[in-house]
Amino acid sequence: MEKLVQPISGQAIYVVLLRELKRYWRAKARVISSVAQSIFFLAIFGLGLGNFVGPVGEVNYLSFMAPGVIGMGLLFGSVFSGVSIIFDRQFGFMKEMMVAPVSRTSIIIGKILGGATTATIQGIILLIIASLMGAFTLSLAFVGNAFVTIWAMLLITAGFVGLGVAIGSSLNDFHAFQLLSTFVMWPLFMLSGVFFPIDAAPFILQVAMLADPMFYGVELLRWCLLGSASTILGPLGWLISLVVVIGFNSLMISLGTFLFSRTQI
Repeated sequence: MEKLVQPISGQAIYVVLLRELKRYWRAKARVISSVAQSIFFLAIFGLGLGNFVGPVGEVNYLSFMAPGVIGMGLLFGSVFSGVSIIFDRQFGFMKEMMVAPVSRTSIIIGKILGGATTATIQGIILLIIASLMGAFTLSLAFVGNAFVTIWAMLLITAGFVGLGVAIGSSLNDFHAFQLLSTFVMWPLFMLSGVFFPIDAAPFILQVAMLADPMFYGVELLRWCLLGSASTILGPLGWLISLVVVIGFNSLMISLGTFLFSRTQI
């Protein structure tokens, strides 16, 4: 018997996306905890160490660090959104979605869009808080840059949500997800150039940072918010970062979709 291939459904994508947004908004503790750690980094390291470290290039340390901390919030929020796959499976909601006459691709697109949107909301909150701390000069030009930054946030988060979905689709245990995702995220975060410029790092560390996809995400945020980034990628660093982020997104979304399509319920 020929297997029926379900087309991608816009309505199914919208319903799954809306569910992810409602679940995020109703969990106020999750909203607060998701940005609290990043605020801590901004306050302690950005303001506390700023005077000790001094300027980095043409900006002060808080301004240099703020795009990286925003990127940290995007990274953690994106990957951890994949845990919803495990929760839905354990509480039986996944089975209800799977028996619906919609393709699994529609479900996973909705989940990726939902995870990317909630992580971007966290990024916007951090952008506002960093601005209030004095990381960026508030002006009309900054407002325009902020809108471009929001689109960059959505782009950056999509690939990492795909990574979280891939991990969540491969595991059945919440604690295993937490351990594995933390094991993956911290190296990505520490090598992304949040705390120090890549130009000042030893050669071996530079190679490791250039192999980190989150490094290009942070570079893209710095180009959007500060108008410049590290010199190692040259004047077209924003374009190189954009191409790498898009390539990483394609790879991770494809991987997440493939593993989700093989999920057993």
